[in-house]
Parts: sequence; C-alpha cells; structure tokens
Amino acid sequence: MADYDLAIVGSGPAGVSAAVQAAKLRQRVCVIEKDFERIGGAWIQTGTLPSKTLREVLAMTNSVRAQSGSQWSERIVQSMLAGRLFERARHAAQRQEEHVRRYLAKNGVELIAGEGVLKDAQALTVRRAESQRVISATRILIAAGSRPRRPASVPFDGWRVIDSDEVLQLEHAPSKILIYGAGVIGCEYACIFAALGVETLIADSRPNIMPDIDLEVAAELRDSMQAMGVQFLLARQLRAIKVDALAVEVKLNDEVHRTDVFFFAAGRVANSDHVNASAVGVECDKRGMIVVNAEFRSSVPSIYAAGDIIGTPALAATSSYQGRVAASNALGMHGLSFPRNYPVGVYTIPELSSVGETEEQLIASGREYVVGRAGYSEIARGYIRGDSHGKLKLLVCRRTHKLIGVHIVGEGACELIHIGMVFMEKNCTAQDLLHVVYNYPTLAEGYKIAAFNALNKIFPSGIIADPPTAS
Repeated sequence: MADYDLAIVGSGPAGVSAAVQAAKLRQRVCVIEKDFERIGGAWIQTGTLPSKTLREVLAMTNSVRAQSGSQWSERIVQSMLAGRLFERARHAAQRQEEHVRRYLAKNGVELIAGEGVLKDAQALTVRRAESQRVISATRILIAAGSRPRRPASVPFDGWRVIDSDEVLQLEHAPSKILIYGAGVIGCEYACIFAALGVETLIADSRPNIMPDIDLEVAAELRDSMQAMGVQFLLARQLRAIKVDALAVEVKLNDEVHRTDVFFFAAGRVANSDHVNASAVGVECDKRGMIVVNAEFRSSVPSIYAAGDIIGTPALAATSSYQGRVAASNALGMHGLSFPRNYPVGVYTIPELSSVGETEEQLIASGREYVVGRAGYSEIARGYIRGDSHGKLKLLVCRRTHKLIGVHIVGEGACELIHIGMVFMEKNCTAQDLLHVVYNYPTLAEGYKIAAFNALNKIFPSGIIADPPTAS
C-alpha cells in the first residue's frame, strides 16, 4: 500500500489548492516543500503578494496626485522610507504564510520538509541536508513552480544586478534603475519604482510592452506609465553589462546607459529539472514546461502537473484552479474542468486586466467583430477621481452580438473584469449589458457606455434591435 493517495511537490497556489481538494475528498495527502521555513514560493515570498503590497501603497500616492496635485504626493513619497515599504511587503508575506500553514493543518494535510525529486512513476525521494527518504504515492502532482531566468552573460550579484527574487531585498530605493524585460513583472516593478520617485527606465528587445495583451490597452498603459515618468527603451537588444565601482553600465544596441541598479526581468524557467521530470519519462517542451492534457495529466499516467511549471498563463489565480482540477482528476473525480474564460490581471499603476480574445487575435482569425470603448474620462466616477488615463474595451461578435473579449486599463481594472467575464461565461450579448442597472457614479458604468458604443456600430440608425436568435 502506498504511503499517500496524492503526494504534491510545491507549496504554491497550485500545490496548496490541490492538497486541500484532496483532503476534502478524504484522501491521504502530503505537500513536500524544500524551503520549509518560507512556504508559498513566488506566490507568497518573492512575487505575487509582496509586489502587490508595494503597489497598493504607492497607488494611493498616485491617487493623491490626481486629486491634490504633485506637491502633496511628492511630500508623501519623500516621507516614506523604501526599506520600511519593503519590510511591510515582507510582513504581508509572513502573515499569508501563517494563514496557509493553518489552512493546511486544519484540513489534515501533512507538510514535509525537503526537496521532492521523482524516483519513479509512484515514488519520490525527499532530500534534506542531513538525510533523505523515499515516499510512495498512488498519484503525484508536480507543482514546483518556476524561477527567474538567469543568463550566464548577466553578472547577478544580488544588490546592483538583480532579478525578481532579489528585488525585495533592497534596503533603500536607488536613484536610478534600468529594468530589462517589459513583460508583466518588469512593468509592475517599473510602476512601483517610478512611484517611489526613482528614475526608471524599462527596456525590451520587442517593439511593444506585454505583447500578449491587446495592443490598444497596452498602449494606453504605456502612455500612463510615461506620464508617471517611466522611460521606455523598446526594440533594444541587450549587448553587454559591466559593473564598476560607481554604477552598472548597460549596452542596449549601440546605446550605453549607466544606472545604480540593473533589474533583469526577461522570462522565467520551469523547475522541471529540479524534480527530475524528464528522467522518469515526463514529457517537457523546449522551455522545460511539463506537457499536460486537459485533466493536467502528464505523459506518465500517474503523474500530474499544474501551475507555473506547465507554462502560461502562470498566474496565482489560474494556478490555484489548475491545482484543484488536477487533484480532482488524479483522484477519480472527473466532473471539474478548467474554465473556458479566465481573467489576466496586471498590477501596474493603473491596473490592466483582460479576458477572452484580443483584437489582434480576431484580425488574425478573420472573425467579424465590432469594438465598444469607454474612456475613464467619460465615466462620471473616472473624472470625479481625476483619472487622466483609463479605458474599457469590449470586443463583440458582429454576427451574434456576443461578448468575445473584455480589456480594461485603469484603476480597479482587476475588479471590474469579473463583470465582463461572468457575462462572457454565460454567453451573453452586448444587449444584455444594457439591461442592467449600474450604481451611479461607478466605474462599472463603463460597461454600459462601451456596449452602446459597440451596438451603435452594428445599428447605425441608433435603434438597437434584439440580438439574433441562435440557429
């Protein structure tokens, strides 16, 4: 008889969610975590939670700037100690970790200290500094996450040349920072440092920031970030990095930039090599991501995987849901599947969030659509707040009038997106958005404005008819 019904490697959102799901099904379950003193991985310790804590504090100063002018916001920022802000982020991480430990204990999940390495299809070696042991399990879930990509050509030292695991260890804000990588992590931290009054440059080899995001809302975010003082250096290849006694010298194409701190934020690498995945026959792609099917089962029938280790979307929210689905399927409960629509949230200043198709995807597929837009400047709550940037964008199928994409950039975007997501999940039309009473004044009213804007393009006479009936 196996030691466990389900053994899980990793205590991030996928692992914790899977463990509790298995416990609710009255199965014997354990979670193996190599960093036993700091469980939660990037979710709690180095990524999601601490960076959002910093963002929340600094977004408030941005709101003060919009309401009362830069003099007051600058006074607030100057009174802040960066070290104290980073300490607050670490404290928030500690509180969340304590909550997760209680949550696992309450549900009877055994937490095992050590590095979990696959021995075969139904066994793991748990390695510790002083010992190791083998545990057996009927099913195994790999939720070991990912780590920052660290090319050999980048001379990381933990204080002047850093990655996203090290940024929270800074004891004070630098005068100048250059971030390489204009993806989600790079843009989020660019906003944080700019809000702290740091001269902030962000570079990337690509011509657009966050290219997987709808280009129109990404451009709106870029405009907002530039208004905060962020300088963009796009379509620049990283050629060389040199560290001297006074600064870091970074060569981008033929340009040379000197900076106090260089933050490399270009990509993450799956931890599949750390768990010996390929050696036991688990198929991985060229980036090391474990390949899974719709049930999150790998090429080895008894081994499942979820979270960052399987690749995009690699979000805390989606990883958590994946873990729950994977555990259910692994234990024979096949009624749960990953949803068709899920939100992507980017915690920049202001926020950006999206669900469904982008306009670029619709153009590439040849699908006929119309766009409905509502600028924050035309939403009462937006101009009351003093929002100079912000947009809610709806993509509507011209034939069926159904919502097929929602993209928002602006304050509260990560909350507002859920309205559009629910309408999409229920196959609602743009007309359905008009048959709802919204509190006034609220940013949610943007859905009504954008829906009218889209439908007026389908019905240029201004008389909006009912949507076509399904054939």
